[in-house]
Amino acid sequence: MRNRWLLVTMVWLATTGGCAATTPPTPGVSPATAPAAAAGAEIRLQVGQEAAVAGADFRIAFAGVDGDSRCAKGETCVWEGSASVRLTVAGASGTQALTLHTSRRSGPDFVMYGGSVIRLVALEPQPITGRAIEPAEYAVTLRVVRGDPGPDTR
Repeated sequence: MRNRWLLVTMVWLATTGGCAATTPPTPGVSPATAPAAAAGAEIRLQVGQEAAVAGADFRIAFAGVDGDSRCAKGETCVWEGSASVRLTVAGASGTQALTLHTSRRSGPDFVMYGGSVIRLVALEPQPITGRAIEPAEYAVTLRVVRGDPGPDTR
């Protein structure tokens, strides 16, 4: 009975543990597609993923991160630092390469495209002192809303 329980547990761990694994994007290959998100909902993309936005006529792809100078977890910094997130948006208004920033001091954290606002909500993982973040580890959270960016912009 104990051996059967051990076998079932090992099979369960082997099958569920593999679900969390991600593979880095391969140059020249179409990016993985994330589920479509409703306008106003948050969209989480890993490097190389793209998603359609329900109610909007475009797709957003997360191309990568350029220059991550955010303050490392547990450190005391003079300012929060910033990271530059590269996106590609394609739709009826054409294809555009965009860069959004985690800090408004470094650049915009939103852009208008096709009558919608695409806003950078978060970038993960948070830097840790002494540990480099591999490009494929990054994940971005975006929010797409139809209309005006609102009063909380510069």
